[in-house]
Amino acid sequence: MTTRPTAPSGPPTPRPPGTPDVSALLGHWVNTDRHTAKGARLLSVMRQDEGVYVRAFGAGGPQPGDWGAAPAVLYTPPGTPSVAWAFRVVYDIGALRTVVCAYHKTGILVATTATVLSGDGAGADHWARSFFHRTEARA
Repeated sequence: MTTRPTAPSGPPTPRPPGTPDVSALLGHWVNTDRHTAKGARLLSVMRQDEGVYVRAFGAGGPQPGDWGAAPAVLYTPPGTPSVAWAFRVVYDIGALRTVVCAYHKTGILVATTATVLSGDGAGADHWARSFFHRTEARA
């Protein structure tokens, strides 16, 4: 598996040589469990500058509704470095650090969300696995 960090710079058209195709990941993704109490409810994956950013919206609990947009690290499958199929993104929200890891498979996005609470020790860390479906055309 190859990792490729992304960095801001300007929407490429066409994509620059040596960068993976991210079209399968782009778009607005909604959690199939609309009543989840943990993790993200919506992930918006967008190309921004020369990188990919993910804006997440929380499901409640200690996270605010809008986690903001953060740069994603892209992953490509072995032997196919020209196509991105997964990403990792980290959100630091006050006393919370949330890591979202997701991969695209057969039209769905499978994501895990791990949140670690720091500070006074109140609350508990949590992990969630969620399935997302695309809500509109690719961004």
